[in-house]
Amino acid sequence: MPDQIKLDAEAIAELMPQQFPFLFIDQAVISPGHIEGKYLIKADEFFLKGHFKDNPVMPASIMMEALGQLAVLYLLAAPDSQMPVKADKSRIFFTAADGVRCSRICKPGEVLDMSVNIDRLRHPLCISSGRISVGGQRTLVVEKISLTFDLKK
Repeated sequence: MPDQIKLDAEAIAELMPQQFPFLFIDQAVISPGHIEGKYLIKADEFFLKGHFKDNPVMPASIMMEALGQLAVLYLLAAPDSQMPVKADKSRIFFTAADGVRCSRICKPGEVLDMSVNIDRLRHPLCISSGRISVGGQRTLVVEKISLTFDLKK
């Protein structure tokens, strides 16, 4: 098993159920029990048009979505001994988030540095924790992200 798997935007889009314009991972590095990703906030993002007028700010809910997507990507791409069968990408759903704290706004042109630790992985649940930073500054922390999933048949 390789120590790390690196994925670019094209490989990520091929694996993920989420697609443009609702896919918020540009690149990822997967290692056992951990995944890191990056996302560049583009000036023409659909959600920036109304959030907020003349002061575009990435919504915290979209940042949460990006972390959840990173956990989904782990389920779909990681070689993990706890999952001898891969997850079915049409059967992965977000169920909860606990301990969410935002400490910085994010603007177009900034890159989200995202990190998710897989804390518990046992069908049908994946429990993880995550964080986002921009330029080394903490942006968002989530103590617990819960996903439910089914396995490929």
